[in-house]
Amino acid sequence: MTLENRLNTLSVAVIACLLLVYLCSFVSWALGIAALFSIVPLYLLVQRYHTRYFKTFWHLGGTWKYVFPFVIYLVIGEIVPQLLVGYDAYHLYVAYGLRTVIVGGILLRYRSLYTELATRKFDVLALLVGVLVFILWVGLEGHYPMFSTASSHYDPTSFGSGMLIVLLSLRLIGSVLVAAFIEELFNRSFLIRYLIDPDKWADVPIGTYTFMSFAVVSLFFGFAHFRWLPGLLTAMILNLLLYQRKNIFACVQAHAMANLLLFLYVIYTESWFFW
Repeated sequence: MTLENRLNTLSVAVIACLLLVYLCSFVSWALGIAALFSIVPLYLLVQRYHTRYFKTFWHLGGTWKYVFPFVIYLVIGEIVPQLLVGYDAYHLYVAYGLRTVIVGGILLRYRSLYTELATRKFDVLALLVGVLVFILWVGLEGHYPMFSTASSHYDPTSFGSGMLIVLLSLRLIGSVLVAAFIEELFNRSFLIRYLIDPDKWADVPIGTYTFMSFAVVSLFFGFAHFRWLPGLLTAMILNLLLYQRKNIFACVQAHAMANLLLFLYVIYTESWFFW
């Protein structure tokens, strides 16, 4: 079985397992935790019968390498509170830690499948774009209406000095490395091309422009964040960088730079509400 086929098998099995966990958690948190152990039989089931029962869903034209880690990145925050009943203070930190480790592990394990990242070079323009994004993110704070806010914030000082370095390190890795890679791979490598040609999206050259794909990805990225206005402007700027450079890694660098500067700003000013 090829590396991509293994990823496809794992993707279908894990998504099915998470759906089962989520449904069982409404019955009881203990049943939800027990459902986590269904991953092994589900993996073996998909591995054995994918050609007979799961063929279309299992393959999906090579999209699992983008969709799977992005789905994990999103749904962990929804599932963890269902399983950690009575431990509300820990939900955010456990969820962030899990998605950083799991999604980071997936991207590292299957890195050879992301061929669009093969060309990696230092890009000054990308770093300057990252600085601009950071300025927008901080400078616009309080100058536009927010439709919703987070119920809690990632405050590494909450558990005392003993956990401070661990939580800061986790946040640094999660925001600067994991988030920058998975969000750029999903939005500006997969989704923006899929919207151009759903049937042959993989044949669409990186950096191809259409107004519809530009607008949809910008809106999706923007409103996926509580701070929708800087999110929307960030998406538009990163899309323009993609069209200019025709290179996903340039967007990753810009995204990582913006997140790194925000990380340093939040620590220096103790503005934990940004997290």
